[in-house]
Amino acid sequence: MKHIWIISAVCLAAFSGCATTKNLVNKVGVGAAETPLAQVLSERSDLKKNLATVEIRQYFNRVESPTVAEVKVTETGLLDDSVRSIRTVYSFKNLDGQWKRVNTQKEYQCYRGGNTKAFQKGKCP
Repeated sequence: MKHIWIISAVCLAAFSGCATTKNLVNKVGVGAAETPLAQVLSERSDLKKNLATVEIRQYFNRVESPTVAEVKVTETGLLDDSVRSIRTVYSFKNLDGQWKRVNTQKEYQCYRGGNTKAFQKGKCP
């Protein structure tokens, strides 16, 4: 009998967490307008077919009612022997409930040259 109460409590806690996540996603704007991540994925369909390793991260300026977002797409393992990684940073603003892209910036991490550790705006030598 004690096990049933413990299992019930764990299930209740898990379902409460799901409800909280659902509320949080609604505040970010999923459903009202395409999220920044969804916009990038629909534009960059090549990421699904790309042979490189792809890392995608979405950032918001705050958890509740964000106004600014950033999506970073980092591609590693490219066929170009001078480029270690390419990072594309997409910047968005939430204007009247719609996420609008305001800037796109491409950065390169090189195998050769004076700067092989950090990303740079110029193309690799």
